[in-house]
Amino acid sequence: MEIAGVYLAAGKSSRMGRNKLTLPIGTKFLGSMALETAIHASFTKIYCIVTESDDLNWMTPSQLEHPKCVILRCPDAHKGQSESLRCGILQAKRDEMSAALILLADMPFVTVQMLEEMIACMKEQNDCSFVATSIKEMITPPVLVSNTLFDELLTIHGDIGARRLLEKRIQSGKLIPCKDERFVFDIDTPEDYDHFKVNSCQGSDSNV
Repeated sequence: MEIAGVYLAAGKSSRMGRNKLTLPIGTKFLGSMALETAIHASFTKIYCIVTESDDLNWMTPSQLEHPKCVILRCPDAHKGQSESLRCGILQAKRDEMSAALILLADMPFVTVQMLEEMIACMKEQNDCSFVATSIKEMITPPVLVSNTLFDELLTIHGDIGARRLLEKRIQSGKLIPCKDERFVFDIDTPEDYDHFKVNSCQGSDSNV
């Protein structure tokens, strides 16, 4: 089973007031952290969805040169997250991937173990259309979708995202409760960033 990572890194960062991807965390940039985790997971390819103007300075040299990483510039990223998602799913369809795992660049605490658990679940359950992380039974990224959903995902627009579609398909999907809500903590505001830095300084190694 060939599985692609779809790394959504083309957001507007409007609530942060500056580009989230380039926020420094020690010697790293925020945007590079979940990508490094994805590189260590068993993806065939990782589609990094970025804006047309992104200079990619948030990525490490090794990430830029990594054979798994494919940079996809989304000309319509400003229209909403679903445009970036469609960009990645379309490439996964073209590459005849069996499934695609959707990751957000502003969720730096996602772990390799989480991703591998989702991949293993889909491999074990052939009739499963998706595997999603959940908090109190609510779907949250990361989400792994079978190629049977690719065409439907390509019909969404704006800021709708995949959640609404997956909720309609809940009977054919699998939810994996998140063991620690910190793992799916996303950085949207300056306050989130301050909280993130405090947790990082306490020695978190959850992204490896």
